[in-house]
Amino acid sequence: MCDRCVRAAFGIVGTSWAAGDAVKRTRLMLAPAEETGGVMAPPGGNDQPASGTPVRRTRRWPRLGSRARREIILALALLFCYGFFRQVPAWNEYSRYDLVRALVEEGTTSIDRYHENTGDKALYDGHYYSDKAPGTALIGVPVYLLLTATFNAAGAGTPDPLTAVQALAFVESGVFTVLLVLLLLRFLRPAVGERWALVVSLGYGLGSIAFPFATMLFGHAASAFFLFAAFYVLWRAKKAEGPGWWPALAGFLAGLAVLVELSTMLGVLVLLAYALAARRLSGRRSSRVDLRTPALMVSGAVIPAAMLLSYNWVSFGGPFSLGYGNLASGGFAEGMSRGILGVTWPSGEVLVDLLLGPRGLLRLAPWFLLAPVGLLAARRTHLRHEVLVCGVIVVAYLAFNAGYYLPFGGWTPGPRFLSPALPFAAVLVALAPSVFRVLTASLIAIAFAIFVLATVTMPNAPEMYRDPLYDLWLPRLLDQDLAETIASLRWGLHGIQPLMVFVAALALALTALVATFRQGAAAGRFTVIAVVGLALLIVIFAIPFWPPSTLAPG
Repeated sequence: MCDRCVRAAFGIVGTSWAAGDAVKRTRLMLAPAEETGGVMAPPGGNDQPASGTPVRRTRRWPRLGSRARREIILALALLFCYGFFRQVPAWNEYSRYDLVRALVEEGTTSIDRYHENTGDKALYDGHYYSDKAPGTALIGVPVYLLLTATFNAAGAGTPDPLTAVQALAFVESGVFTVLLVLLLLRFLRPAVGERWALVVSLGYGLGSIAFPFATMLFGHAASAFFLFAAFYVLWRAKKAEGPGWWPALAGFLAGLAVLVELSTMLGVLVLLAYALAARRLSGRRSSRVDLRTPALMVSGAVIPAAMLLSYNWVSFGGPFSLGYGNLASGGFAEGMSRGILGVTWPSGEVLVDLLLGPRGLLRLAPWFLLAPVGLLAARRTHLRHEVLVCGVIVVAYLAFNAGYYLPFGGWTPGPRFLSPALPFAAVLVALAPSVFRVLTASLIAIAFAIFVLATVTMPNAPEMYRDPLYDLWLPRLLDQDLAETIASLRWGLHGIQPLMVFVAALALALTALVATFRQGAAAGRFTVIAVVGLALLIVIFAIPFWPPSTLAPG
């Protein structure tokens, strides 16, 4: 029943694949985990050719399994979607951008020369600083150096702020979200099968607030990736599919998550508990508490922690003195003085608004309504710890956000402080009983339409719009008042023409994904054409690393 439901969602009709086609294990972090359930690879995917069949070893693409082809197409499609738009930056983005400029151009953490473009700033000892955690800026330094080198080579001078913010967002938000979607796909694949894992992964990447935030320079995309990547590595270590030092890698990734967004410490604490409870599958039970895994995890977090504490010391006079504790007078200073950095006891009224209000999670992405049902998967012994981790993280972030004095965080398409929890909520949705899959797929389609509408118009909706869907996004679409794109800035397309390019690229990608489930030479050739086409579209319409005016018509 469930396989037919998912096939219907994708429009795929075919025969069942033969049993026994297992995927070879790999020890690379980003390699798919060994399939323990779900849909096996079709013949012609990862299989060896029949005896006597000549093999052309010089042709790389035919040697790739269907899963690898699918992941390449998925990554290219998402990269195009995330790089296509140039959103108008607000205070949050400029605060991070100012710190990048200060580090690169002046070798300091003070943003005195740039602070007038943002209200998200701290004031300490007579100098202005970004009030954000420094991870986004530190990761952005090599990106900005590459951008300035490109502009200098083109004789365009210093990159303008809009292009610079777009380039930083492309890497730190877009690329990291692509990587998160791939990890989500690989985590879900052995549990729910290839097709349903792909549906839910696409749902997260294009049918949640992850989509608009993948086009903007906030810290949510990068921190969500690092947190989920830490979870993924710990899971692989538990399954004995990685080297013994992988828990240290998980700790490093978790430390990077906190370095980018301090609030991810909530998720990191849950992962520490998971590391304490996890056992490498050795074929026997043990009543002893294994401290090696959490100890390795803590050791891996030392470098990111040292970077954060050093930044605090240099900027605010002490390792535990934060930007949020030194806010400039006015603005958010009063609110952040409440409780612990603005967080008090959770409010039931705020929680309802976070979930069901005009910008609420379930109003914009109703498919997350199925997440609680996914907790039933805890009955499966081999998934019990992972389901509990996902559930605890989702509940923890709901409680945290419901207690924050500014629950939606200003200009935003939705409850952005829930971003680190959404990949874990997506896992729970995927694990819900198969009888709900048709409903879930339908709700994902609705969410996709909503977030495409938000992203192509103005995702960072000002607070003056109570219901951005009807007060901002739909009116702007009807007036053809769309977000800027490289298609318009670089190639002079106007009106709905850029949107037509976007829809055509998306249609190509979805058709190619369907083709990866087909057998035969025609399907293989089409996927090759699709990959080449998507790569060209990215180069033409989604790479922001050169001045738009250098390639503009005329």
